[in-house]
Amino acid sequence: MDEQPEVRASDGDRESAARRLRLAVEDGSLDFTEFDDRLGLAFQAVTRRELDHLTADLPPAAPAATGMVAPLPAAVPRWLRLGWAVWGAAAAIGVVSWVVASVQAACPLEFWPKDLLGPGLVLLIVTVVAARRREAPGR
Repeated sequence: MDEQPEVRASDGDRESAARRLRLAVEDGSLDFTEFDDRLGLAFQAVTRRELDHLTADLPPAAPAATGMVAPLPAAVPRWLRLGWAVWGAAAAIGVVSWVVASVQAACPLEFWPKDLLGPGLVLLIVTVVAARRREAPGR
């Protein structure tokens, strides 16, 4: 019998298990139903042993998958994510307004929401630069 108490799982442990399950469904080791079931159990897990049990029968992750860079939202400052949200809302409102105006005019109008592409490009450049600075060694 194991004499050491079970170690409680952290949010990071649960996220790691969820990432491993996502990789398994991407490579076809799990179907979507089993993925959904296991993902729910992963976020309900209390101990690391429970998480290990959910991934024990999966093949090892591919080497390319283990060296993945953190997803962009984790590397981007909050103010930039807010900027993207505002830009996305403005773009969505602009496109919807253009569609409504074009339908009422009985012919398509010039696509004026294209004017938001410039600010979007600037926002993209700033986002990439900020993400690379955060990922730089020594930070």
